[in-house]
Amino acid sequence: MKKSVFPLPALLFVLFFPVLHSAAQSEMIYNCEQALQNWNIPNWSEHKDDYVSPILALDKNFTSKGELGLKLMVNFSGDKWEAGIVETEGFFDLTLYKAITCTLYLSKKAPRNISARIVVASGKDHTWIEMNNSTKVTPGRTTKVSGNLRYGNSDWRTTEGTLKMTDEIKSSIKKIAIRIESNEAKYTGPVYIDSIHFEK
Repeated sequence: MKKSVFPLPALLFVLFFPVLHSAAQSEMIYNCEQALQNWNIPNWSEHKDDYVSPILALDKNFTSKGELGLKLMVNFSGDKWEAGIVETEGFFDLTLYKAITCTLYLSKKAPRNISARIVVASGKDHTWIEMNNSTKVTPGRTTKVSGNLRYGNSDWRTTEGTLKMTDEIKSSIKKIAIRIESNEAKYTGPVYIDSIHFEK
């Protein structure tokens, strides 16, 4: 069973945290200052041999803004492609936004073959749509990951291949996920995630 570890006040905040709608969305949606804010390790990932992220928690280290961010523990064997993932569910109308971004930090001692990409699920069928290209995470430095939401761009793909971003996709986002990927890099330790934005 995947575990999310956080104190009781944070748990209560998560349970009563409202779903965000378009009118309430500001430029910074999540900076994790009070709670995990509905971010979790999805249950489906525990049944996948290549997903290896057992614990998610709040942490005060290596935040780019504020005092708290997310800390995702991963255990990459280095023998194959593996990933750790966090996601949030809700209803997000991102028609007016040009990007989803976040910042990541890895220890200086981490290997270099670790990257990240943003994933969304859209529409009634929760179609899985991920960035075509991942962003390499530089150990010892803050790395910004950006998912392009501009109309007509081809920076995304589904299981059927590359697709162009449309207002129909953007107006019906049901999940947002951040996936940390190991390209045969051996690493056991934290990945710090912070400043998750919708940018206008």
